[in-house]
Amino acid sequence: MGLLMVSWCASGIVMLWHGWPQPDEKAQQAVYAPLHLPDTLPDIPSLSAPNAQFRGFRLASIGDEPVLTLYPAKGSSFAVDLRTGHTGTITPEDASVSARRYAQATGTYQEPVFDGTTTDDQWVLDTHGRQDGFHRYRFEDISRTYLYVSRLTGDVVQATTAASRRWAWVGAIAHWLYPALLRRHPALWQQVVIVFSGIGVFLTITGLLVGVLRLRRKWPFSYYRRWHLVHHLGGTVFGLLALSWITTGLLTMNPAGLFESEQALLYPQRVSGAANGRTIQTLLQKLITNHPSAWTQVQGVVLADKVSLRVEKRDGHSERLTAQLQPERLTPDMLEKSLHQRHVLSPQSDLSLITRPDAYYFNHATRIRTFPVLKGTAPDGTLLYLNAQTGELVAAFDTPAKQSRWIVYGLHDLDLWEWLRKPVARWTIVFPLLCGVLLIYLSGVIIAAKRLKWKMGRRT
Repeated sequence: MGLLMVSWCASGIVMLWHGWPQPDEKAQQAVYAPLHLPDTLPDIPSLSAPNAQFRGFRLASIGDEPVLTLYPAKGSSFAVDLRTGHTGTITPEDASVSARRYAQATGTYQEPVFDGTTTDDQWVLDTHGRQDGFHRYRFEDISRTYLYVSRLTGDVVQATTAASRRWAWVGAIAHWLYPALLRRHPALWQQVVIVFSGIGVFLTITGLLVGVLRLRRKWPFSYYRRWHLVHHLGGTVFGLLALSWITTGLLTMNPAGLFESEQALLYPQRVSGAANGRTIQTLLQKLITNHPSAWTQVQGVVLADKVSLRVEKRDGHSERLTAQLQPERLTPDMLEKSLHQRHVLSPQSDLSLITRPDAYYFNHATRIRTFPVLKGTAPDGTLLYLNAQTGELVAAFDTPAKQSRWIVYGLHDLDLWEWLRKPVARWTIVFPLLCGVLLIYLSGVIIAAKRLKWKMGRRT
């Protein structure tokens, strides 16, 4: 347990600067070529089916193939080849074009080498869409790059280099007990982390009690010497902080559903509603007839059961269009009226424009937030954050999620206030505190090793 605690502290220090590998956002956008749609819309049975309802759709060129990705109101997303109308997955050949464009945007010009399709690779275990699988590509470049492309959408969803993988093994993987061999079994992984962190909480509490009882009233305040003195006084000074980190680490696993957040999962559907398949079919026919060549992506967004479009252009700018393909700016008043009518927004709540992080909505090592957003409160107190351009719900915090933010993650990550999330605070406050806790457990391991050596020596 001492070695595990040392590992948790040391890997926590690494994670201050090297988190989980993430793809480059700008390179991800470079994947998409100008959108070239067919002359006519093929027959798509899923759109013409009776009672077909969808939360939205997306159009993009994957390789040379125009792909329509549909998001049903119920069930999993799926891709449609707009040249044939066939439903299926993107081929490795077309996906390799996405991989090549991404790599070139990051300065790598070698050809991608297809390395199989995976659902449970070490680097995509928690990546959205994992059940549909990812095409994996390797590059023989100096960075030893691996890219993962979604078989459903053609997006580059993960990118790792030799350096990011090494840092992850001594950082995030060690800290989260995250080797694929264990993490492929979520229930077992959760129980293992709960058991080990629970033992850690018990040992830290008992260590604190013994440490306090053994304090002297005058300098050096301890009866111990050498490493025992370091362990005793270090534990007295940093013990409560160590207990806080171990306990909140345990709580991040949500034992017994203590901070289970359910309402937040329901709000995306309540905000957007759904559009029927024939409405989307009509809109797609308009797009085929009228779309400019400068478009790279079209996202169909349903808001209050009405469809609007978010168009990405070659110059990197985006635009909101109505279903009649006319430019439209979404105003807070328009969105407020819609949400009040659907009883999604509290009658006493207005939407406020947020252009910088607040106490709940901010960037994290594993989560990038976009701005600006509109913030409001639902009748049950859930905080809602909506994309200011499209009205899509991008985050929701109900009561358990808000409690978890302060009681669990705020204390565990030490990011309770914005200034604590800045690099200077990580260097001057969080790093020294982590080193102090590491010293407690490291000295305990050294004492234990010396004790074992002494016992083994007596036996011989």
